[in-house]
Amino acid sequence: MDKLIHTALNTMHSARLKQATSAQNLSNAQVPGFRGDEIGGRFGSVYLYADDQLETRVFAKKSEPGLFSSEQGEMRLTGQQTDVAIEGDGYFMVENQSGELGMSRRGDFTISNDGTLVNRSGEVILDTSLVPMTIPPFREIFIAENGQVYIEPIGGEPGVRQLINQIAATSSEGLNLKKDTDGTIRPEGGIDRTQFNADQNVRLKQGYLEASNVNVFDELVNNVDIQKQYQLNVKLISLAKQIDEAGASLLKLPNG
Repeated sequence: MDKLIHTALNTMHSARLKQATSAQNLSNAQVPGFRGDEIGGRFGSVYLYADDQLETRVFAKKSEPGLFSSEQGEMRLTGQQTDVAIEGDGYFMVENQSGELGMSRRGDFTISNDGTLVNRSGEVILDTSLVPMTIPPFREIFIAENGQVYIEPIGGEPGVRQLINQIAATSSEGLNLKKDTDGTIRPEGGIDRTQFNADQNVRLKQGYLEASNVNVFDELVNNVDIQKQYQLNVKLISLAKQIDEAGASLLKLPNG
């Protein structure tokens, strides 16, 4: 009976975690390039053993944190010159407001007041030297498939393009990527500025945005299943209590 109750409680705990993860995914379903969070590990119960003794209480296995889906999101044509999507494997190299390096698929770029290239979440887009990219005033901007950025400068001759810099991108090959608590994707062990090399095989598409890879319909269906699972285990605990009380009453000695 003890094992039954503990198993049910552990299952309810995993259900709550799954529901929180699903809610996080649904809240970011419209964020360009968002990678849906996943639950890692195999939920369930493990028994504690001791020499020459029976199995004792069960405890929940912990999930592996930071896992996410790497599935490609839908490529959507926007026609905006500062919108850039990665086709296939790869990540933009970014820097957050704390100066920490990270990797992102988010390509809704804009130019800040000081000329820095950033995405709409405020992360700074880095060049191949992992330095923030600055863009001079321009009439037109062109971003090549390999990340090279060209502009037609204001005041320059129309039709003449000037190479400004190159957007840093890297593939995930050979990297064990995890999503940190701040939502930024990083390889285990972090990113070493001195060891970074841009991956020229990462393909960029200007004028496109990659949608989130969250499937809203699947998440909603999963939420319903999670709620049913939770309610079932609540009933299971109640039933276990009734069986335990019934068994205890049968063991009572009659008065007198």
